[in-house]
Amino acid sequence: MGIPAGHQSPITFDELFPSGFFVLSVERATEYSEGKQPRPAGDKLTGLPVWTVQGTDPSAKGKNTGQVVKIASEYQPVPPEVLPGTPFRPAVFRGLKVAPYVRDGWVSYTVWADEMVAPPNANRGAKPQGNAAPDASKAA
Repeated sequence: MGIPAGHQSPITFDELFPSGFFVLSVERATEYSEGKQPRPAGDKLTGLPVWTVQGTDPSAKGKNTGQVVKIASEYQPVPPEVLPGTPFRPAVFRGLKVAPYVRDGWVSYTVWADEMVAPPNANRGAKPQGNAAPDASKAA
């Protein structure tokens, strides 16, 4: 029995980021194909644009504390607000999954999420920010 290519295994936020996650940037992911020009990445299952959330994991040891989480969404995910008095933007991811792959003989993984939101205690009573565009029907 084999695991199909592209399989993603669910994982909880606390398992993957026990000390939290701090957002540095959010940008459109780029897809590279050998011999071709780089182009904006799209999710192979849904066709939605793929966004990379660059951040840091305080629980990581050594020199590499950076982490990338990919989100397939029609709209660019908006990072949570900066914690008052700090440069930090803590975030929590819903629907986390990891997809393993092998490169140069090493097993690594890509982290995917369905949504990025502010931690419940970060904005004291503010509604979580999600990936969805504002609902025009509520604006009237």
